[in-house]
Amino acid sequence: MKSILLIEDDSDIAEKLLKEFEENNVETIYCPDKESAIKAIQGNFLFDAVILDWFFEGDSSDESLVSKLIFKRLNGLHFRPVFVYTNNKSDFEETPKEEISYPENLITCYAKEELGLSELKEKISVLLSDNISLQLADTYRQSLHKTLEKILFELNYLPDIDISIILNKIYGDGQNVDWSNDLILNLLHRSLLTTEDFISRLTVLLKKINGGTGDDDSEKRRKIANKILYYKSSSEYIRNGDIISVENSDESFSIYGIVVTPDCDLEQKNTRYIEIVELRQIDDKQLGLNADQNKRIKSFNHPSLYYFPSIYIKNELIDFVAVLKSKFILLDAASSQSKYPEASERLLYSMNYIYNAVNVKINLVCSKTNPYKSEFLQKLHANNSRVGIPDIKDLF
Repeated sequence: MKSILLIEDDSDIAEKLLKEFEENNVETIYCPDKESAIKAIQGNFLFDAVILDWFFEGDSSDESLVSKLIFKRLNGLHFRPVFVYTNNKSDFEETPKEEISYPENLITCYAKEELGLSELKEKISVLLSDNISLQLADTYRQSLHKTLEKILFELNYLPDIDISIILNKIYGDGQNVDWSNDLILNLLHRSLLTTEDFISRLTVLLKKINGGTGDDDSEKRRKIANKILYYKSSSEYIRNGDIISVENSDESFSIYGIVVTPDCDLEQKNTRYIEIVELRQIDDKQLGLNADQNKRIKSFNHPSLYYFPSIYIKNELIDFVAVLKSKFILLDAASSQSKYPEASERLLYSMNYIYNAVNVKINLVCSKTNPYKSEFLQKLHANNSRVGIPDIKDLF
């Protein structure tokens, strides 16, 4: 433990904590009010853990309002443990979890009257040294930073060329920003895998984890599979591998599918249609699958149905299958009457489309992650699977 973010409005307790940490060579970033706390969270200060007073600056009927705001500001910026140190422990424990926007496993609460300051310091030290998630985070945090700096230097040592020129050449006419980004990420990934210190530290930490694979963990494993297989794209462009829903204006029908039009075609502005492979829920009555067929599908060993497990639809995990022999076409409504349409832009989700002579809207559900997208496309076109991709069937 090198530094602590202390958010406490009781000056007597804050003074004692500051002295305790100073005597143990721990730097303290002290925030006595809301303004200084938000500034510290949004700044470039580095700290190992947070001590937060529940009812910090309580000035309303909801005296924990500022404390909840601090949790919200921490979320997404600092993956650090938070120690709620308070005279109002019962209020914190009775607060609904959804009102605290922070991972529950990173929060520990102690009553001030039950735990002394030196004991609190010891609890923080023990957690930082024993919590594998926090150690993994530090391993990645340190290694990624060092490796990225190394790559940036390497790219700028090319004769008469610097990184801006390299990325600009790949960027081309403005359609390939993702390829420019991939250059840096691929170099980063390749460099990490050749860093012995990173690999050894990671291996040691992962071997400490005793992860079960029993049936009681099935829902947890489905959530992990969802994180591995899919991501939520923020792009307004339609891309190969996007999983979509197609609905008419009154939402009287809705179908699901995955975009299989090649990216190289979608990036051509004269492509005015989208090719979709239909997705159906695995328990769809029209499919009429029996137990043996379900087993084959979930082993990715079915000739015409490809498994898409655990997709989030309206906050529910649903298993789908791609019906490889069932494709449909969506036409750009603005150019559907023209045989040779002139396009001013690429196909966007905001456009109107036509399916079976009906105007429809397309909604992005999520996108399939490489290399699993490539494996699906290989199965679609060549009826086999790629070799060398991570096997996650055990998660199902």
